[in-house]
Amino acid sequence: MNPMLNIAIRAIRMGGKIIAQNYDSKDIRNELNSLNKIYYLRKIRKRIFSSIYSIIHQSYPQHSIHDIYSKKISTIQNNQWLVNSLSGTMNFIKKIPHFCLSILIKEKNQMYMSVIYDPIKNDLFTAIKGQGAQLNGFRTRCCTYDNDFDKIIAFYFRQRSQYNTNLYVLLIQQLIRETTSFRHTGCSILDLAYLSSGKINIYIGFNEKLLNINFAELQIRESGALMTDFIGGHDYIKSQVILIGQANILKYFLKKTRTVYKKINSSKK
Repeated sequence: MNPMLNIAIRAIRMGGKIIAQNYDSKDIRNELNSLNKIYYLRKIRKRIFSSIYSIIHQSYPQHSIHDIYSKKISTIQNNQWLVNSLSGTMNFIKKIPHFCLSILIKEKNQMYMSVIYDPIKNDLFTAIKGQGAQLNGFRTRCCTYDNDFDKIIAFYFRQRSQYNTNLYVLLIQQLIRETTSFRHTGCSILDLAYLSSGKINIYIGFNEKLLNINFAELQIRESGALMTDFIGGHDYIKSQVILIGQANILKYFLKKTRTVYKKINSSKK
């Protein structure tokens, strides 16, 4: 096994233990108010990052290790470890077992390795550039099922743009007539890891955080999935709407998203 991957797995599992202990030990839904919950989450994230940092730094003291929740910006570019200590915080607070922590390793500012860990289900998703994606040590591929029925769609939606909100509503209205299943899970990084392992068919994000996509991008690409905007182009960063899935499934959904896109733009004129 890749020695850097070994260290990443050891570090992320240690962080996962801290999450699992806090998830089981305290019911913060009712015991803490809003401000205390924020403080509590920051404290957990700090502990997780500290444990991950110590393991990585011990083996790679010359590498830069960056907490994405910290305001400090790393100056070392050759070898960089980015740590997301807890994604899906609302699920964690509400005792919904769908959250994760993740590590992204960059070499010369290029994505080289990604590790995503679900500490409750003990699922470990890994990907190395040019070497494929894995779930718990077994090679994974995105879903190639291209039937018109029984597709599972994972959505991410933040109401930051009225235009994208209208796109979202029109698309839901069109898809709800079909035999598709919708998922709004509250943890987009874990959803994207599920897509890379064939558990869901397509991911549709509205006003998605680019950082979430970055942490799972290697899993997406190494599993054979593609990323487009609503018209099949690559302008998803600017438009803030993104479709992710295998080519045949994307082709099917792009027919619908292009129709919605044209409809909403014609109504503006």
